[in-house]
Amino acid sequence: MQTTATTFQSKFIHWSLKTCNILDEPADVLVCSANVSLNLSGGVGADLLGRYGIKMQTELHQRINRRTPHAARQGEVFAYSGSELPYKAVLHAVAVDGWYHATKQDVQETVEKSLRMAMELKAKKVTLTALATGFGDLSLPDFADAIRPLLEMDFSPIEEVCLCLLEDYRLAQLASHLFTRG
Repeated sequence: MQTTATTFQSKFIHWSLKTCNILDEPADVLVCSANVSLNLSGGVGADLLGRYGIKMQTELHQRINRRTPHAARQGEVFAYSGSELPYKAVLHAVAVDGWYHATKQDVQETVEKSLRMAMELKAKKVTLTALATGFGDLSLPDFADAIRPLLEMDFSPIEEVCLCLLEDYRLAQLASHLFTRG
C-alpha cells in the first residue's frame, strides 16, 4: 500500500492524515476504537490481537469482568501498556454505545479525553483512527466536525497527531471536510 498524506499545522500540533495501516505508523501512543465489551474483534482491535497476541485482550476482559454490568460506558478510554507493544500505550476509546451509535459530541469528548491521557503519558506523537466510523454509525464528515474544535487546542507535549485510514477515498473525504469547513 502506498501511503498518501495530508497535513495541517495548527498553533500547537502538526496534524496529518495518512492512508496506511495505523499499526505501521510509528507513534508513542495509539488511539483506537473500542466496543463496550472491549473485544478486539474487528478493525484495529483485531489487527492488534493478530500482531501482538492475546495478552492485551486478556487484560481488557479482566477489567470489564470486574464491573457490574460487564460493559464499558460510552466515553470511557482504557489504557493498555505491555512489553509486547512498540507504544507507551494503546488507548481503547469507547466512542460508541452498545448499538454502535455515536454522536459528534460523543466522539469529540472521547478523542479529547484520549489526547489528554496521551499528554499524561508524555507522548510526542499520537496515532488515531476515525472513531465510530467503521462499525459505528458516524459519517466521516461528522467525525471531521467532531474533532475540528480540537485542532487548535494545546495538548503539550504532543507535537503530532496522525489520523490513519486504510482507503484513499476515505482520507480524501475526511480531509475535504476537516480542513475546508468551519
